[in-house]
Amino acid sequence: MTTTARPGTETAYPPQIDAVGALPFSRLLRTELRKLIDTRAGRWLVVAILVITALSMGVTLWLNRETGTGMLGLMLAANIPQALLIPILGVMTAANEWGQRTALITFTQEPRRLRVMAAKTLAAVLLGLGVLLVTTLLAAAAHTVSVSAAGGGEVDAWLGWPLTVNLLVLQTIGVLMGVAFGALFLNVPVGIVAYFLVPMLSPLLFLTTAWLRENSAWLDMSVAQGALLGDEWATGEQWAQVGTTSALWILLPLAVGFWRVARREVK
Repeated sequence: MTTTARPGTETAYPPQIDAVGALPFSRLLRTELRKLIDTRAGRWLVVAILVITALSMGVTLWLNRETGTGMLGLMLAANIPQALLIPILGVMTAANEWGQRTALITFTQEPRRLRVMAAKTLAAVLLGLGVLLVTTLLAAAAHTVSVSAAGGGEVDAWLGWPLTVNLLVLQTIGVLMGVAFGALFLNVPVGIVAYFLVPMLSPLLFLTTAWLRENSAWLDMSVAQGALLGDEWATGEQWAQVGTTSALWILLPLAVGFWRVARREVK
């Protein structure tokens, strides 16, 4: 059966919807930053990082209350809790959408999933560097108090370019490793457990053969990053070792994780 439209009437087709332009990347970035701060888990994680960092520096100040504490000692004390907690921020950024069942809303607003993941990754890195900035300011204040309490002296709160660059690299690597594990497993608890277990178990593998022991700096991220825990420039070989281990433990799982996000069915 066919029907014809009467003259002077419009055909009963659905109205044409104007094409909507792509969301600006800056808006996606602001949204992902807001998600990290607005959610209860993200907010309390950032607070916990800052509080534990302050406590760690406080213990360092107390142990060196008679001689005073330099910026290097304070920043190394702050690096211990942040090396453990900052990657959790990356895991939550990459995997929260799937655990809270909000991926459908997110990828409906922006169907290009890799663009969303890029915004998530950059947001996590920026927040991690923001935490590092606050930590540096706290360390400078603590150093000033420590020098005054030890009888006065010259206050030198400048970290120096080598230590500054090393801390920026370490903080960025920590966040990216968390994002990589979160994207790889798309599950926050599993990603966190894997992040803690893999660095603990991998050194056991490097002890199995003489070749692995000799080349552990090229395979074990914790060994390679040891060269950055100081206020001197790392050598070219040491930077190459950091790059190799980062490619193995960050870029590879990050690529697989992004591939999973791009192909996984959203329910």
